[in-house]
Amino acid sequence: METIAIYFPSWHPNDHYQAWYGQGFSEWELVKSSQPLFPGHHQPKVPTWGYFDERDPAWAARQIDLAADHGVSVFLFDWYWYCGTRLMEEALEKGFLQAPNRERMKFALMWANHSWGTWPAVTGIPGMCAARGVNQGQSLWLPQRHYLEDLDRVVDYCCEHYFHEPNYWRLYDRPVYVIYNVNELADQLGGDAAARAALERMDARAQTHGLPGLYFVANIGCCDDNLYCCGYDRPPRAREMGFNSVFAYNICRTPAYSTLPDEMPIVPYEDVIKSHQHCWQQIERWGVPHHPVVTVGCDVTPRWHRGLSLPMDFRTLSYEPIIVGNTPEKFGEICRLALQQAAQNPEPRAIFINAWNEWTEGMYLLPEEKYGTGYLEALRDALAEL
Repeated sequence: METIAIYFPSWHPNDHYQAWYGQGFSEWELVKSSQPLFPGHHQPKVPTWGYFDERDPAWAARQIDLAADHGVSVFLFDWYWYCGTRLMEEALEKGFLQAPNRERMKFALMWANHSWGTWPAVTGIPGMCAARGVNQGQSLWLPQRHYLEDLDRVVDYCCEHYFHEPNYWRLYDRPVYVIYNVNELADQLGGDAAARAALERMDARAQTHGLPGLYFVANIGCCDDNLYCCGYDRPPRAREMGFNSVFAYNICRTPAYSTLPDEMPIVPYEDVIKSHQHCWQQIERWGVPHHPVVTVGCDVTPRWHRGLSLPMDFRTLSYEPIIVGNTPEKFGEICRLALQQAAQNPEPRAIFINAWNEWTEGMYLLPEEKYGTGYLEALRDALAEL
């Protein structure tokens, strides 16, 4: 059983951030400036370790030890590539891969192949819940384009910098490569058959670098396809495209989504747990290898436009509701359910956790002032019961 935590590498200054937002900017600035929207709203989040620079190998080493000690076996790094332009790769290349204890953990890439636009919290323009895609009049800063020739370059770069590393996560001796936006890939290349041909091309390209091929994982979760945001009708399409297995990136919606009041768009974590179980069952009825995901929580208010206050038409603004009651005890409960689900599946068995450090989306395992290392301890205890 592998336990994969998604790692969002936005916690260090980089050239793009400094050009867009100013010297020294990272998303820590959004964490620091967040404010509660209602009594009892847990904002701002206060990281126990402070606002550290993840490019520092010493800080990477500290994260590795904490994760490994509590049963996280793989960091799945969000990886950004725009026709050769990279974004935020420093956390992996300068931090994790230079850490003296890096052998304690595996790592893998999830190509976050979505366009990058302005953030509502910075620009004051309403837009995406995650604030990294482009919606409702946002500026487009890094458009995502897919070309066959560029896919060759993607594979070449990854083979030269990552896939041959001894602690890169492999399944059946093949490096695992996760693609975030399967729809975007297929649409831009000309359809599902063209996407399958593209994956076959990437696989063959990896073989020219001395690898046996690649193991492709599709993210099937998306907030535009069904009530639960988990893409449970997408596994057959992913299989036709040539993906080896699937997972749903994030499950944060419940059947109450359409009736939540604008005055208080909050969702209890107990209902989110039920959504997870429903989505896992719906996904697995297709018979496609599936890795259950566990969503730690959801509170994207650090990225919301600072001029807004409740009540607000959050659905029109594409802002997700705020999950409340996601205590370590409840998180431990959903981890046990996910592990039980994964243990029943054919190999390869794994669960994905969203996320290790998505502070501005309210999804994190790293220690925070309110619960300390409680989430990690709950995960460790759940793993011990396997």
